[in-house]
Amino acid sequence: MDIFDVDHFINVLKDDISIVKELPDDFSWSTREYYATAIRPTRIKRAPVHASANWYLENVLPVLQSNGIAAISPFSHRLSFNNLPSEIQKLRCKVNFKALVFVPHIRALGDALVHRLRYPPTESQPLITDDLTGTTDRNVKQMPQKFVVVHLRFDKDMAAHSACDFGGGKAEKLALAKYRQRIWGGRVLNSQFTDEELRSQGRCPLTPEEIGLLLAALGFDNSTRLYLASHKVYGGEARISTLRDQFPKMESKKSLASSEERVLIKGKASLLAAVDYYVGMHSDIFVSASPGNMHNALVGHRTFENLKTIRPNMPLLGQLFLNKNITWLEFRQAVVEGHQNRQGQLRLRKPKQSIYTYPAPDCMCQA
Repeated sequence: MDIFDVDHFINVLKDDISIVKELPDDFSWSTREYYATAIRPTRIKRAPVHASANWYLENVLPVLQSNGIAAISPFSHRLSFNNLPSEIQKLRCKVNFKALVFVPHIRALGDALVHRLRYPPTESQPLITDDLTGTTDRNVKQMPQKFVVVHLRFDKDMAAHSACDFGGGKAEKLALAKYRQRIWGGRVLNSQFTDEELRSQGRCPLTPEEIGLLLAALGFDNSTRLYLASHKVYGGEARISTLRDQFPKMESKKSLASSEERVLIKGKASLLAAVDYYVGMHSDIFVSASPGNMHNALVGHRTFENLKTIRPNMPLLGQLFLNKNITWLEFRQAVVEGHQNRQGQLRLRKPKQSIYTYPAPDCMCQA
């Protein structure tokens, strides 16, 4: 409830399914505590991952018919993406892309950030705003500028779990290895591969320097407005400085909004990510430094809205960055050729792939 607008969710889906915030009095006994203390006939505990529709008809429907209620837990990823009626697939997309919207204060802050990216202050007239709309007479007269959102997924957990070498020398490798051992023990699959093998397989997240080289090779220059969507970058400002030097018009939540405007999201990772997601959905181009939940969600949502997303060719980039003798011209040519079909072209969902990442063709009309 602190992230998504629950009333909007219920209202958008009211003609498809009835959703209640609280259970009727007859079922008030159905609580977490009730299911935690004993085996209950109304508890569905072993729903398989990506179960078929028939599984629910055979295992859940009888419980619902006999008891009037069924409690399914765990529930995430418990319904197949294949062999489902088209109306169910369309409903999934309606839920994900229409019913789910952020709470008003996140949307308001997001709108303010987008406005300030579209209408940056000039040197002669600094931007003065006293509310979240950010609108002034000067701004109305300005031509809106385009901007790129870069999702930089490069925190300490990501860097350590990848088991890749990020050029920080023996001290950094040792520190990440110790952290990896403390958090995950010996259960990190990547640690059995060399850095060269990991990069060649595209398993290493792009560093700020590498994402800058990718953008430059694709034709973005120092006039490009970037919005950096990230929470904590491993290495701090020292890591980001090269990217900032390359793209001096780079912005973030912190640079665009005052501490007073950010007070409701300060220190709350999910709310910070929600603001970044909102800005990402309103950008001209979105690019992510590595695959992951945020990347997948935005790729699918932007596909549904017909917006442009650049998908880095991770194996190709890994091999290029390993080549210490490559020239800039050779690097740029290889990057351009390797990304010709990765700049927003529609990709149809393949069997077992998520409909939320690949909404076509299930949720999009055929022209």
